[in-house]
Amino acid sequence: MKRPAIALATTLAALSVLAGCSTAAAPAPASTPSAAPAPTGAAPATPEDVVCADYTDSQSIVRQAADAMNRMPVLPAGVAVLLLGAREVATTGGVTDPAIVAAQTELVAAIDDLDAQGRALLGPDGNAAQDAVQLDATRIVAAVTEIERVCGAR
Repeated sequence: MKRPAIALATTLAALSVLAGCSTAAAPAPASTPSAAPAPTGAAPATPEDVVCADYTDSQSIVRQAADAMNRMPVLPAGVAVLLLGAREVATTGGVTDPAIVAAQTELVAAIDDLDAQGRALLGPDGNAAQDAVQLDATRIVAAVTEIERVCGAR
């Protein structure tokens, strides 16, 4: 599956953008195709499996972004780009487990909250791609922790 390799490359690039590095960064390592597990004849992945697979890794993109936000001012545009994939997974359709649906909804709301924080801190003359701001990542950490908890109970 190519998703983890793409996610890693995207994370590395986005964390550089997120921090607003003004110096020339070393090129991101070339993404290597990840070896997909051999089919075991198991049932196809459910939408719940897809959602849970993306959020049960302690090194998830959401956690890495939240860590960066907690450590330093970040570029709001970088946050939006970095969390685009997480938002896409959080809106995965077909999920029937009400606890996962609720956790997905809260994660989307937490991402929207970060966007609103960035806009408010930048003010009308701020530039989301150039002006770093200190965001509060508490809500997104709680949201991803809840998804991990719900998925772990499955």
